[in-house]
Amino acid sequence: MRAKELELLSPAGNIEIFKSAIDAGADAVYFGGDLFGARAYAKNFSIEEGTEAIRYAHLYGRQAYLTVNTLLKNLEIERDLYKYIRAYYEAGLDAVIVQDMGVFAMLRSYFPDLVLHASTQMTLAGADGAALLQKQGASRIVTSRELSIAEIAEIYQKTGIEIETFIHGALCVCYSGQCLMSSMLGGRSGNRGRCAQPCRLPYDLLDEHGKKSSMPGQYLLSPKDLCGIDYIKALAEAGVYSFKIEGRMKQKEYATGVVSLYRRYMDAYLEGRDLPVSKADRQRIFDLGNRKGFTNAYFTRQNDPDMITYTKPSHEKADLAATEPVAEKLGVSGRCYLQIGCPARLCVSYQDGKRAASVEVFGDVVETAGKTPITEEQVEVKLKKTGNTPFTFSDLEITLESGAFLPMGRINEIRRNALDALLEQIEKGSGKREPALDFEKLEMEENGKKADALLHLLVTCQTKDQYVLALEDNLVKTIGLPLAFFIWEQDKRLSKDACLEKVTRICENAHAKNKEIYLLMPPICRKKETDLLRAWDFLFADSYFDGMIVASYDGLGFLESIAYPRDRVILDHRLYTFSDRSQQAFAQMGYPRNTAPLELNAKELRHRYNAASYMLLYGRIPLMITANCQNANARGCDHRPRTYYLQDRYKERFPVKNCCAFCYNEIYNSKIYQTISENKTLESLGFFGYRMDFSFETKEEMKQVLARYENAFYHKGFGTEDAKDDGNYTKGHFKRGVE
Repeated sequence: MRAKELELLSPAGNIEIFKSAIDAGADAVYFGGDLFGARAYAKNFSIEEGTEAIRYAHLYGRQAYLTVNTLLKNLEIERDLYKYIRAYYEAGLDAVIVQDMGVFAMLRSYFPDLVLHASTQMTLAGADGAALLQKQGASRIVTSRELSIAEIAEIYQKTGIEIETFIHGALCVCYSGQCLMSSMLGGRSGNRGRCAQPCRLPYDLLDEHGKKSSMPGQYLLSPKDLCGIDYIKALAEAGVYSFKIEGRMKQKEYATGVVSLYRRYMDAYLEGRDLPVSKADRQRIFDLGNRKGFTNAYFTRQNDPDMITYTKPSHEKADLAATEPVAEKLGVSGRCYLQIGCPARLCVSYQDGKRAASVEVFGDVVETAGKTPITEEQVEVKLKKTGNTPFTFSDLEITLESGAFLPMGRINEIRRNALDALLEQIEKGSGKREPALDFEKLEMEENGKKADALLHLLVTCQTKDQYVLALEDNLVKTIGLPLAFFIWEQDKRLSKDACLEKVTRICENAHAKNKEIYLLMPPICRKKETDLLRAWDFLFADSYFDGMIVASYDGLGFLESIAYPRDRVILDHRLYTFSDRSQQAFAQMGYPRNTAPLELNAKELRHRYNAASYMLLYGRIPLMITANCQNANARGCDHRPRTYYLQDRYKERFPVKNCCAFCYNEIYNSKIYQTISENKTLESLGFFGYRMDFSFETKEEMKQVLARYENAFYHKGFGTEDAKDDGNYTKGHFKRGVE
């Protein structure tokens, strides 16, 4: 068997592809069951098929991973998750890939020997987030696809955690786990495995004046497929252990073809051979499937228009003759004893350096031959007929007493029994697993108690005018300001001293008005963000901000690394708390205060514990956060923050802000989210407080929104302007929810 210094990880959409991927050389295969996987529209595995797949992988010394990389609602966790995972756990499943912190904590609690991998859906882009998840029990993290090789290397150097990185296949333009575009536009949530891929649709790019920008094509959000076959050595030396191929919805020839090619070059690296990728292999991997060619994504660069398809977003492939991988035969040793008057005996053993198994079976009593005794050659021929079993005799000794006789059918029978017993022993393995603990259902209570109308109001602002108005408004208790607000001004980055002066002035003004002031941590915390935060440590001094609003595991991990007080942290809605178990998991980590997710409807919120949560009432929802920059693609990078608009085929315009402070784009919904007119329902849901996020609003527009809030919640009016739908507003999922 191969040494497993590295892991080649293949997708599989069905049991046939699973077995073929193993036969083609995959060290591990990930698959989705019939619940909770991020490819809900794929032909997923039944538990019986999953169990068969696990046995097949273990037979060849490989591993099988189950995807549970979606966000789960209360009822799904309490009713279905435990029995679903228990079936796989008892079948010997090697690991589960998880997105939801509530799922993560539950599996860790009830399945003591189950290995947990933190999904790329957790948006892990730095060492701090990796360390946080490692502390919680993750044995592996799947890195964000936007990372450079140097950033991946730093994560490994600082944590030593096992790293899985995408090496081939389709790319999302949005940081995984941060996309609400499909969800908000069509009700099909990427966080629930039902993405409708609006990123593969045509858009025009309009500048701040509404003028159409000249672009190479209309498919502005459609990345090319990733091909990293030239980066095996660099990634391995950076600390990557598992090389992940994307494509659970692809056909068998894609999975097996891509696996076999990567297997060839990974083996060459492991053997110390410098094997350049041949022209023929490049053509074959291209023909297996691509989107307007390939990209090496972010391995060596921040972003580039060459990453985008622009003109052809669909997946293309050539008609190739299928190459069916042949299942590897396992060499076994056999010792057969045929002595007159004794039961026939066959001992079969298998050893590959890491595993060993042996069985001994007995057959009928060997008789004295009446006429023609059996020969050693006849016995050998029958024993070596291993047929469609995974075994072949590499070593076989036969001890046959002269004059002995046993019908050939009985020799076949003893061979079948021995190989069946050996197969069962190998599939079962020698390691014993701790049994699952008995499940205790978390009781959910419906929110029926009417909350105090004078709830805590948190307002986040992005402009100076918005901040000044929030400071003056008596209803606002807490003001949240993004880090970019303090380090970027008039199209230039402030010095550390200038930033300190600005922070001092703004925080003192807020405290003089008896307002709490919170810092919004960047939604993506990569090395450049955390390096700045560590260097500008005055941001975390007690005398300035009253607390932090955190939107990522990396941000949370950073705060833990500097021992920031956990009771001063509010979790953003992007640190998803779909279920009470996810809230409980964060609370046990020391973070009880959160923002309710935007994909739950009113009925689901009624069965969610809300006493520690803010509820968003108003704001333009960020649909995507992208490392690929529309401004850089249109004009070239000029380090100037701008607002562009993506205009779809229905003439809806989605604002795009390029945050030059940290080099990412934020794409907002074309419609403004508001649930102010749902005040009666909201008051019955028991929230700790309400939240409004202001982004593009003028001071006058913000004043009108705050007046509507006061009218609805303090004077018990609905606010006629809010109650009327003029097409500019959406209630998101408050009424409809997601599947």
